[in-house]
Amino acid sequence: MNSLLNQANEILNQVNASSTDHLRPKFHITPPSGLLNDPNGFIEFDGQYHLFFQWHPFACTHGSKFWAHCTSQDLVNWDFKPTALAPDASYDKNGCYSGSAFVLGDELHLFYTGNLKDEAGERVSTQCLAKSVDAELEIYSKIGPVIHSQPQGYTAHFRDPKIWQHDGRWYCVLGAQTEALTGQVLLYSSSDAYQWNYHGPIAGEGINGLTDFGYMFECPDLFPLDGQDVLIGCPQGIKPDGFDFHNRHNNGYFVGELDYNLSQYSHGEFHPLDRGFEFYAPQTTLGKDGRRLLSAWIGIPDEDEQPTVEHDWIHALSLVRSLHLVDGRVHQRPVEEHKALRGAKSEWAAQILSSEQALTFSSENCFELSLKAEEINGLFSLRLAEAGDHFVEISFDSATGIFKLDRSHALHQDGSRESTLAYTDRLELQIFFDCSILEVFVNNGEEVFTGRVFPQQLVSNSTVSISNSCIIKELIRYDY
Repeated sequence: MNSLLNQANEILNQVNASSTDHLRPKFHITPPSGLLNDPNGFIEFDGQYHLFFQWHPFACTHGSKFWAHCTSQDLVNWDFKPTALAPDASYDKNGCYSGSAFVLGDELHLFYTGNLKDEAGERVSTQCLAKSVDAELEIYSKIGPVIHSQPQGYTAHFRDPKIWQHDGRWYCVLGAQTEALTGQVLLYSSSDAYQWNYHGPIAGEGINGLTDFGYMFECPDLFPLDGQDVLIGCPQGIKPDGFDFHNRHNNGYFVGELDYNLSQYSHGEFHPLDRGFEFYAPQTTLGKDGRRLLSAWIGIPDEDEQPTVEHDWIHALSLVRSLHLVDGRVHQRPVEEHKALRGAKSEWAAQILSSEQALTFSSENCFELSLKAEEINGLFSLRLAEAGDHFVEISFDSATGIFKLDRSHALHQDGSRESTLAYTDRLELQIFFDCSILEVFVNNGEEVFTGRVFPQQLVSNSTVSISNSCIIKELIRYDY
């Protein structure tokens, strides 16, 4: 085993979560140390799920990236395996960048971008393969580049291959930047996953009438969902539009149809996938039962100042979500397997809530909260992580239908994110609060808001209130 892999694996073996680190999540994947970013190679193979991620083990900064490796039988309990890839080859010495995984025979293959800076400091991007060489799928041998350069007319910002198979042929999409500094998604195909043919751009600036669509399209993923072809990804540089796309780097999806014969993708509007503050580089896979499953990075590029760096780690992966197409929109729900994590249950009786009263409870900042409210009249509010003047607030205004996640009173993060919901008189929330992570599923996955919150202490208050009145049909907390 080479020295870089040895160094990374020594960190895996030595690092233990600090007992004083109340911000480290308990049921989300976090790096043992250093920086985590994009999920990679999400796949099910012989009943076991594999999930890799971009990892810089030596510091909480974006250095040369490794591929960390986790496995799970149930999408909930994840075990770290030896590091899969290290930036130790001539073509990837500046980083084994993001990619995907596929099964060929009885071997698991990793398809990733090799990042290299040449002698002049210029970027060189190649799309590379590695394959498993042991029965446990823990050791990977690099095969090398199989797509050696970007097409003519594109810069070396050419990365993140996502592979799938259709009618016996392999396909992949890649994120790319044109020489005019616009973002596009490129389509390739292959008979054997080793020799690739370029078919051209299928989405992005200048295609299907899109204009002003940013300077780079990262982490594309194209997959069938309920009879349509969905393309998710992260166009960098798109401008805010109403309540949409207010992060420094954003995420979203198209719903459409890929014509495999013409290599053309027709689609509708681009919609946000997650409306929160920190959500990037989502990647999907097909589950063993046919569900379309998604994992994402709870972070965004260039956001590296968080209090967890005091404990030598930063960022996390989202809970695994299942995707569904409802009235032409992608809905996301936490997979049912998360119910196995539920601990002690606290349940409040159904009741009418008025402006003269509020519901307050105290708990550790590690729980799932299920809340259903009906006949909402006024401004509904749920405050979490209350400590003195600091809190994060979830609100819904029945007069406008606007739902908001507001961190303006949080200790470390600020700002708010909003969306207009389909119904104005009722609200259903499923909230996962994991020490410093908040994932808010609204109305059975109609919208999702994900973000980081950094409470001052392990235990804090939560308060439900209404400016006029509503009926609380359900309020259940499960400790985790």
